[in-house]
Amino acid sequence: MKHSVFWKIIIGLLVFTSLAECIMMFVLYNVTYNQAVEDATENIRYAASNCASTFEFYDPNDLSDYQDAREFLNNLCNGLDITYLYILKGDIQTRNETYLAAGYGKNASEEYINNRYPGYIAQGKLRNEQIDILHGKEEVMLHEKNQFDDTLICYMPVLRHYDNKKHEFVEEISSMVCAEMSLKSIMENTVRQYTHFIIIDLFVAVLLLATTGVILYFRVSKPLKLISKRMKGFVSNRGDFFEKLPVNGKDEIAEVSDSFNTMAQEIDDFIMKLSELNRQRAELNIARSIQRGLLEPQDYLGKNVSITGAMLTAKDVGGDLYDYYVLENGNVFVAIADVSGKGVTGALFMSRAITLLHEYAKLGHSPGEMLNEYNNNLAHHNPNMMFITTFVAIYHPDTGELTFSNAGHNPPYIVSDSLITLDNECGSAAGVFENETYPEYSVHMKPGDRLYMFTDGVTEAQNAEGGFFGEERLENILRQHRDDNTDDLVSSVIEEIKRFSSGAEQTDDITMLALEINPEKDFSLHLEAKTENLEAVNQLISGMEVSEDMRFQLNLIAEEVFVNICSYSYPGSTGDVDISADVREDAVVLTFTDSGIPFNQGKDILNIDDYDMEHAVGGLGRFISFSFADDYSYERQDGKNILTIVKKTVNDEEPNNDKKGELV
Repeated sequence: MKHSVFWKIIIGLLVFTSLAECIMMFVLYNVTYNQAVEDATENIRYAASNCASTFEFYDPNDLSDYQDAREFLNNLCNGLDITYLYILKGDIQTRNETYLAAGYGKNASEEYINNRYPGYIAQGKLRNEQIDILHGKEEVMLHEKNQFDDTLICYMPVLRHYDNKKHEFVEEISSMVCAEMSLKSIMENTVRQYTHFIIIDLFVAVLLLATTGVILYFRVSKPLKLISKRMKGFVSNRGDFFEKLPVNGKDEIAEVSDSFNTMAQEIDDFIMKLSELNRQRAELNIARSIQRGLLEPQDYLGKNVSITGAMLTAKDVGGDLYDYYVLENGNVFVAIADVSGKGVTGALFMSRAITLLHEYAKLGHSPGEMLNEYNNNLAHHNPNMMFITTFVAIYHPDTGELTFSNAGHNPPYIVSDSLITLDNECGSAAGVFENETYPEYSVHMKPGDRLYMFTDGVTEAQNAEGGFFGEERLENILRQHRDDNTDDLVSSVIEEIKRFSSGAEQTDDITMLALEINPEKDFSLHLEAKTENLEAVNQLISGMEVSEDMRFQLNLIAEEVFVNICSYSYPGSTGDVDISADVREDAVVLTFTDSGIPFNQGKDILNIDDYDMEHAVGGLGRFISFSFADDYSYERQDGKNILTIVKKTVNDEEPNNDKKGELV
């Protein structure tokens, strides 16, 4: 018997539909129940509102006024499917509640009816929510489970009442309406609606499944058979020159596989022609992925330096490289190199070279030591006698010194007030002979100076007439853009090379790397302690290189502390305040110094659990701002208040406010 894929799909659809129906029923029940609760809430709110306006004409001090109210309340309960509806008067002092009138629905508890009747006084039963109503709150919704029933409750105030003795309306809340609906009633509504939904859903599911089956048979199964028959007649048999697809079973898919085996013989020759091209393309893709994966990102912005790199390969892959790394001691390593070969072989040699440079830098070698080890390692394993010119340097932020060594590479430039060429004596290209000597030099760099490194693909770029870009043209560009940042400097050189060589094919890889010594930023202010100077404090914070969330929290802290100094440190007079910020890798430290009276802002920070939001005055601003701080301390020294606040850049865990007050 034939095993048709049609029946496999139908069985799969049955399983899927069954699972989907189970999930849908579960979701549908929750939706139905939530809708029933929402409808119940609206009903009790409507009933309470209706009663609140009706009983404004009754006197809560005259129980006889409510004798005719029960029928009205019962009708309202039955009409809106409400379980309990009553009017009560509350005494805030004694917390007693007196029932003035009551109505009951069909699901009302007999015990509840017997214990909640007109005139009944519940001793001490007035809850806080009811007191809120008597104080003027418009509405209270809550869920209560007591000894009588499990209900959803709505309280509303009767905003005024009629005084039978004075024969006038009194604008006073002395009674309230309570509308309750039993969850039993809500569940009944849910089950009733859910049953209707299930019936409709099952009918629709069966109808859809039957329709899908018909469509699958006439639009999928039968056409597949026809396609299989036509494919066998479309191609000719050329023999078995490839591994055939397995033909398992006797369904339509197996028939398509058998037909494909026949058709594939016709395209076997075409596949053979493409195989070599695909192999070469795959090799280039792998080499390109290796090369790109080994290079550092083109842009780096650190505390001490900014770095921008760029590499334009002449082929799919190149033999140039650049590398940089921030060492554990804070020193910055940079390197640039050019392999003698191009293409895949150059890229593979480059991958080995960049790995060695990176590892030697992390081991703490100086530039000269690094090139010695680097050269010996490459030369010892270099059967093709390839070589690589290399320039390496290490910048020391603590001293401003740049130490460097050169293995036959193009001399880099320092772009400063003038253009300085680092054309000191250098060693030979690495990778050819072992035990070569590489002298090491140093030069001082000041903030704003840039180190520009490049490969010979820059100066040897050719135009359509065969002319070279040259060192003179490169130096002129560097002078013209000596005030640019690294990104703009590198972009300007690349744009000029492209403009120069327009119309000519690129024959060599073009690589460059620029390192800029970041100018030191002064984060300090000396201000008169006046709140109109708050904008200057905000500008100080906005100049810091921190996240938006961090900047927001620092602004909140600084504003609160500065305003408090303006308000309390100089009573009856004015004075100055000094603000300084130490922006570190892991934290920002703010220091506020003033010469006012002794004033410790970090003392007696309020406990938010004891804070009275409605009646308390002051203290909340200090609590909010100081809660953002990870640590703070205060000292009185030489007649000055000194407040230090620490805000960590990254918090691994929530700060413990109980430990604040002592800097760590």
